[in-house]
Amino acid sequence: MRNKEILVFTDWYFPGFKAGGPIRSLMNIVDNVDCDFYIVTRITDYHSTDPYHGIEENVWIQIAPNAHVKYIQESKMTFAFVQSLISERTYHKFYLNSLFSPLFTILPLRVLKKLKKNTRTIVAPRGMLKSGALSVKSNKKKLFLFVAKLTGLYGGVTWHATSKLEGDEIRSVFKSAHIKLAEVLASLPKEQIVKPNKQSGKVNLVSFTRISEEKGVIEAIRFVSNLPTEYSFGFDIYGAMPEGDYLEKCKSLLIDSPNRSIRLMGEVNPNELSNIYSRYHFFLLPTWGENFGHAISEALCHSTPVIISDRTPWKELSKELSGWDLPLNEKDFLEKLTLAAQMDQSEYDLWSNGARTFGLKHAGDIGDVTGRFFDGLDVGAVC
Repeated sequence: MRNKEILVFTDWYFPGFKAGGPIRSLMNIVDNVDCDFYIVTRITDYHSTDPYHGIEENVWIQIAPNAHVKYIQESKMTFAFVQSLISERTYHKFYLNSLFSPLFTILPLRVLKKLKKNTRTIVAPRGMLKSGALSVKSNKKKLFLFVAKLTGLYGGVTWHATSKLEGDEIRSVFKSAHIKLAEVLASLPKEQIVKPNKQSGKVNLVSFTRISEEKGVIEAIRFVSNLPTEYSFGFDIYGAMPEGDYLEKCKSLLIDSPNRSIRLMGEVNPNELSNIYSRYHFFLLPTWGENFGHAISEALCHSTPVIISDRTPWKELSKELSGWDLPLNEKDFLEKLTLAAQMDQSEYDLWSNGARTFGLKHAGDIGDVTGRFFDGLDVGAVC
């Protein structure tokens, strides 16, 4: 048995996948860190009311050598129940994989404060303190953060920043926050994938993202739509599609013609990533902001250069021949989309290889730091 046991509270976990990056980020931590993880999560996937098929509720299920998961109905997440979970073992750390979750962050925080275990608690805000994320339902979030600071809800915790930028964002809200830096571990393809042939004048684009305002989906659709008419393109967007006005507006902008198409593809199981990436040349995401950008890392590791906004930690990509990080305006994006469309096979091969080389190198560099982060060593401090 490993000598470090971590209790994790997270809204969604395997076999769920619809919540995207936060699930994959946590799974990659479990896969790469030499600790025993006990994970408490919902028995339903994101935006679903159907329990996972064949999974027993409220028992510890071992799904990996170092991972035990307890799947819970929302109605069972009470103060007394959470207190019993926290007290049943001598845990080294407590890890909360969200910032605003009422049941899987705020409730455990209240219990941990009562038990005086908040100093062994790690909170991962997962980009929720970025200005773009805070601008959605801003009044409600501002009120919550005001009350949280007033009551000291997050007092004594360690904040998990996945980049220096996210550390600065945490500090802008919680002035005296104790912050540690450990970058997100990427989901790596098992083998190098074969990319589609690249002809000058044609380009296949892909995005993996939730259909929401802060992800810049409408911007992406408009930028691609305005490519000069001499270029052929296909642009497919994979991800959860929450019902609402924003989704309907996206649907109204889609294109369906023989040489120019833009489609919403819906949710996809991460096990299908390698097969999907073999169909596309470039990844596109004019996001309003990412604390890390799990999908960006995955694209690079799957030999797919990225065209993204400059509001992520991924900078100076063109120097590595792995893509472009751009100001969030149509002129800059359209210029690089045109360059992408113009590339022939030999030029595209240079960028595809550059993306994979950079993505895998970055993934390898951060694994050791993340392991030491959970060991409790004083590494990666954000001052």
